[in-house]
Amino acid sequence: MTEIQNTDAVGRTRRKLPIVTLTVLAVTGLFTALGLLYPGLQTLLQREPGALARHEWWRLLTPLLIHSDGWRQICFNFPAILVVGTFAERAFGGRAWLLLYLLSGLVGEIAGYAWQPTGAGNSVAGAGLLGGYAVWMLLELRRPQTAIGAILILIGAAGLTFFHNLHGPPILCGAILGGVILGVKRRRFSSLTSVA
Repeated sequence: MTEIQNTDAVGRTRRKLPIVTLTVLAVTGLFTALGLLYPGLQTLLQREPGALARHEWWRLLTPLLIHSDGWRQICFNFPAILVVGTFAERAFGGRAWLLLYLLSGLVGEIAGYAWQPTGAGNSVAGAGLLGGYAVWMLLELRRPQTAIGAILILIGAAGLTFFHNLHGPPILCGAILGGVILGVKRRRFSSLTSVA
């Protein structure tokens, strides 16, 4: 796995800053603020019925940059992604975090076009991070209490999907991607140790 700690000058161990999580939140915060100041930008970037038929393909990812439901949505999404994103970044590393975030966000936006065609927000991408982290807890920690928590998250995701909530598919996508990422890392590690 990636190194999540380093040592300062006096030998104390400290955790690395979640740079990718903070950067994505800063960029999202900038676009969200601009969308609040200039509503036309929000209209241009959010999910909208018929947008894909007009070949506005950017709308598959740009809804992750703004929040159409105002402060309530912002006050939930940003802290949630800061917490879950920090754990996921420490578990998977920055590049894998970005892959989880963007692909799960894309899956969430596709579900959004099917079930809730107007709107925006990055909670679907954050849901993918949650799914990835749930699989990490299940496969890496191997403790009964974390396994139960991870399984409950995945069962909840299946239920959300069944009831057409656009957060269910990205959690499941994140879980699948998380499992693939962990499998690739294990293969690389075992091939490195077998050579040595």
